[in-house]
Amino acid sequence: MPASERDTLRLLLDADIHVRAAGILRLRGYDVVSVWEIGRQALPDEAHVAWAGENGRCIITFNVADFSRAHRRWLAEGGHHAGIVACKQIPLRDFLRRCHALLVAYTPATVRDQMLWLPRV
Repeated sequence: MPASERDTLRLLLDADIHVRAAGILRLRGYDVVSVWEIGRQALPDEAHVAWAGENGRCIITFNVADFSRAHRRWLAEGGHHAGIVACKQIPLRDFLRRCHALLVAYTPATVRDQMLWLPRV
């Protein structure tokens, strides 16, 4: 895999994220899937963290409290994950702009095992 592909974030959008967001971000050239698209929307947060880590995908969620707990518990138990990015619910347009800022500023290495806020722009 070329270095540029290794350095590009791949995203998993949680069930609470705008339904159209993944498709719009893919049209812009980003590697993004939604839990709705892959049939995982009903699974617990820890299952999302595990699947995302196994598949090299950083999770983006509006569910700050639950994923914050999952992040702490995951690391306390010695696990690793591909990153969790949280944000309060915002309109789709703002979400897309902030995702773009995340995708150009961060790499898989900079988000690994981190819980971050979606960048403000």
